[in-house]
Amino acid sequence: MRLACVSVPRFALAVEARLDPRLLRAPAIVYDGNRVLEASPELTNATGVHPGQPLRQARAAYPGAVCVPANLLLYREISGAMLQALGQVGPQVELAEQGRAYVDVGGLDADAFALAGKIAAVVQQATGLLPSVGVAEGKFVARVAAALCPPGDAGVVPRGRERDFLRDKSVSLLPAAPETIEHLQTLALHTLGDIAGLPKTAVEAQFGGSGGRRLWELAHGIDREPLRPHRTEESLRERLTFEGPVVASEALVMAGRQLLRRLAGRLGRRAARTMHLQALAGDRLLWERLETFREPTADEGRMAFILTTRLSSLQLTEAVDTLAITLGGIGREAARQPKLIAEASPQIASLAAAIQQVRARYGRPVVWRAVEVDPCSRHPEERAVLIPYDA
Repeated sequence: MRLACVSVPRFALAVEARLDPRLLRAPAIVYDGNRVLEASPELTNATGVHPGQPLRQARAAYPGAVCVPANLLLYREISGAMLQALGQVGPQVELAEQGRAYVDVGGLDADAFALAGKIAAVVQQATGLLPSVGVAEGKFVARVAAALCPPGDAGVVPRGRERDFLRDKSVSLLPAAPETIEHLQTLALHTLGDIAGLPKTAVEAQFGGSGGRRLWELAHGIDREPLRPHRTEESLRERLTFEGPVVASEALVMAGRQLLRRLAGRLGRRAARTMHLQALAGDRLLWERLETFREPTADEGRMAFILTTRLSSLQLTEAVDTLAITLGGIGREAARQPKLIAEASPQIASLAAAIQQVRARYGRPVVWRAVEVDPCSRHPEERAVLIPYDA
């Protein structure tokens, strides 16, 4: 599949530099909590500062670096604008991560370099950021072509030349765990050409069947990973800004219930698949939680129970001035399956009597039933509890 990879190098730092141009001239670190999210290339090259590193270690390695707190909400909005802009070029667009996306350009009858220039222009117009563009067969080769180009430039790999293009490229470009890259280098496999020159069976034996096969195929320019187009779904959003910053969970719960009443009124006869909770201070995201319902629901009480549970246990280190709730996956409510035995059935009485007899015989509960507690929990063991059937 002919794809264009659109990539904004060091995305978080590029967004912050657009707001504060001094970051273009000084070594900078963008951090999220106590971890490095992104760092200037001179820091990475000179001191080894890298994403995921503890912020304290990064500051110790380079005390003069400008440290900027990450604005995750802004990064998400700009990625959304980038995705929408790429939809003007081709209908099949996948957002791989913030700052990097793929566009299916196989059916576009245009010169590859001219097409790459158009892609860069629409992204820059929508986001203010200048991307690198790589055009090739498959995601991996297109991503490598984009990674080796400076912002505003394009790399085009002709069909059938993928292996030749990758021959002298570093194995560090592979989408593999750091341990795998280190293992490759320990084996004196420093370039993709080194891997491609080995028998496939040898790579499979060293790195496992499927994992080794993928490494060998990527080194040959073969990438079978399909494009996963982004699908736009309807959502409803409400937000409430407090008169003054708050930290009390009770105030957040009351505000959240008020927002849910508004959203429930807008739902009408439709249902939501997800509920996204966000607490903000100005334009900075302090906390968020995405809840996915087991089945689409329009039940305000059910959503309020989950919201109350999450916000009541929330411990904030900074005051909140805005609470926002987004209901996503809006559509018709799913049909519900009725119970196998109705509660009013006369069979219930005889079943209960039989259960009591069995319990009396063994002196302990032997029949249990599952009762839902938090059906939307991500942990299966928290969704329901077992209680004696006759309790």
